[in-house]
Amino acid sequence: MKKFSFLMLGLSLFITGCGGEKQNEKISNDIVVSQGSKPKSLDPNMYNEIPALTVTEQIFNTLLRVDENGNIVPELAESYEYVTPTELVIKLKQGVKFHNGDVLTSKDVVFSINRMLDKPASRIMIDAISKVEAIDEYTVKLTLSKPSSPLLFGLAHPLTAILNEKDTLAKNDVIATDPMGTGPYKFVEWGSGEKIELVAFDDYFEGRPKIDALTYRAITENSSRLAALETGEIDIAYNMDAIDSGAISQNENLQLISQPTTSTEYITFNTTKAPFDNKDFRKAVNYALNKQSMSDSIFMGKARPANSIINPNVFGHSDTVEGYPYNVEKAKEYLAKSGVKDTSFTLFVNDSTTRLQLAQIIQANLKEIGIDMKIETLEWGAYLQRTAQGEHQAFLGGWVSGTSDADIVLFPLLHSSSHGGAGNRAFYTNKEFDKIVDEARLVSSPEERKALFLKAQDILQEEAPLGILLYKNENIGLNKKVKGFKFDPTTMHNLKNLYIETK
Repeated sequence: MKKFSFLMLGLSLFITGCGGEKQNEKISNDIVVSQGSKPKSLDPNMYNEIPALTVTEQIFNTLLRVDENGNIVPELAESYEYVTPTELVIKLKQGVKFHNGDVLTSKDVVFSINRMLDKPASRIMIDAISKVEAIDEYTVKLTLSKPSSPLLFGLAHPLTAILNEKDTLAKNDVIATDPMGTGPYKFVEWGSGEKIELVAFDDYFEGRPKIDALTYRAITENSSRLAALETGEIDIAYNMDAIDSGAISQNENLQLISQPTTSTEYITFNTTKAPFDNKDFRKAVNYALNKQSMSDSIFMGKARPANSIINPNVFGHSDTVEGYPYNVEKAKEYLAKSGVKDTSFTLFVNDSTTRLQLAQIIQANLKEIGIDMKIETLEWGAYLQRTAQGEHQAFLGGWVSGTSDADIVLFPLLHSSSHGGAGNRAFYTNKEFDKIVDEARLVSSPEERKALFLKAQDILQEEAPLGILLYKNENIGLNKKVKGFKFDPTTMHNLKNLYIETK
């Protein structure tokens, strides 16, 4: 699967340069995309959050990418080769240009990788790298501290996008609202994150996009996003409620795409805080969750109960681990066994209508067994920050496997070296689990890796650091005039091939 995804229809936008200076060329065609949250930052190395990565996917490129068959192939790289198990040599494509006109060289790659190693979210993707050096202008050598089977996948993830050294240093390493890459679209304006404007990059190395402008617009309310799609104010609407699917499919001007993804919806339990420092209490909550009811009532059947944090579309998923089927009697049994006196807790939820509805069903499920759960709704940025700092008892969220490999789920989310902002917001620590995940990173045989991933999932079944909920479809509404959209199960859709059909 591909790399392990806000906007008024501009009738009189003008192409602008990288520094935001307006030019006089009028834009003839543009496309407006909307999603439910604005990005926290457009610095591609900073945060593993889909609202940002859906945008940075258009602005930047990575050294490698994962093709639709799950194979690693070059992107900015011309070729790559392991000369030893701990030495990876990458030759770059020549003539690739950044949006400021600079040509990509090995200096930019060395700078970018060293920078990634300083950022928790991106470091997790490439932490096996101990040294990076330029062999010549277009050749880079990566030296690893140990063999790493997931490294190539990490180098294909949008979090490991390549930056321009000169530009980044000129901005004092602050590019959150002024990014510049080699991608098909170049950045124009941040607009407080509510409306992010991009324009086609004429010198894109894979060929200029067919549309002139791409705008991302944040519309939090799904009903408002649907209305904007129906009126033509926006052309593509991500993350639509399943209940809106009927309205989209019945509209002669719209097309519905509803496809399985690599994501899992789940509750993160802060295992260092009461009452979730008690394993039996965590199990009680898991058994109390009526996942089928959640699927039927909120997702209209466009989701299915999950048995593991690893999605079935991801390499390493276990079909044999039982998960926690809905069982009120077992939930009550484990609650009694836990001995927890104060069973009340607060669940953090980001400002998404679907997530709030899901939280309300969870609240009702837990009330059935005598647990009083309060719901606290947070704006997306505050939600990310407070959960990274461990302020939560529990929070409701989702995780997309951006590389379609189990390592990118197990290592960031649950390995003890990833506590906090790096991903492990359960603050879960289990030495046996760590050892298995570490071993899976060292072996290259797919069969051996899968066997280790299955063992890791068996441990999670027993420990229950998460409340596993659903595997859901992503529902996308498109104006039928928009062509060339290619669905990506990682939900980080690359829009370089979009065009508008003219009659």
